[in-house]
Amino acid sequence: MKKKYLLIWSMIFLILPQLGWAGDDDHIGNTFGIGPRAGFYKSKDADDGAWYGGIQARFRLGEVLGLELAADYRSEETFSISSPAFSGEINQRSYPLTASVLVFLPILPHFSPYIVGGGGWYYTKIDFSDEIEALGFKDKTERPFGWHLGGGLELPFSEHFAINADIRYIFMDTEFGRSGNTRLDENRKADGWVGTGALMYYF
Repeated sequence: MKKKYLLIWSMIFLILPQLGWAGDDDHIGNTFGIGPRAGFYKSKDADDGAWYGGIQARFRLGEVLGLELAADYRSEETFSISSPAFSGEINQRSYPLTASVLVFLPILPHFSPYIVGGGGWYYTKIDFSDEIEALGFKDKTERPFGWHLGGGLELPFSEHFAINADIRYIFMDTEFGRSGNTRLDENRKADGWVGTGALMYYF
C-alpha cells in the first residue's frame, strides 16, 4: 500500500509542472533567475548538522548549460575534541561564496535534472573553548577554499517561477591549526553533505 501511494504522489509531482505550461513545449533557456534558498549541512566530524540560508542567482545558457552564484550564512557547528591530555570544543560558522556550473538533462519540458559542480571560499569564524585556548589557540577567521559536486532537479511551475533542490558533497580541508605539538586538524574532516532547496524567479 505504501508503494502505491508513493507511485501516485510521484506521478502528481511529475505531471503538475507540465499542466501549467501545456501550451509551451520549450525548455527554460537563455534567461536569468534569482531567489532565496535554504538547506541543511553536516560536516563529517561535527557533532551535529545545522541549517543555513542564503540567496542564489542562475544564468541559463540554453537548454543544457547554466551558471550559479550563491551567498549563504551557515549557523554554528560544534566539533568536540578529546585526547588523553585535554578535551574541549571548536565552534565554527561560515559565510560561503560559491560558483557552480550546471549541466541540465532536459528529459521532459519543464522537468530538468542536473549535475552541479564548482567551488568557493568559506569565510569561517572559529571559536575555541577555554580548555583549547589554554593550549595557545586563539579565536580566528579563516578563508578555506572548497570544491563541491552533486545533482538535483529543477521544476518550473509557471512562466517565471521554479523550484529546485539538490544534494552536494563538499571537499574542504579543516583550518583549525596547531600550537606546539598539538594539531587540531589531524583526523578531523570538514568535508560533508549539503542539501539545498530554492525558489527561483526567472526574468
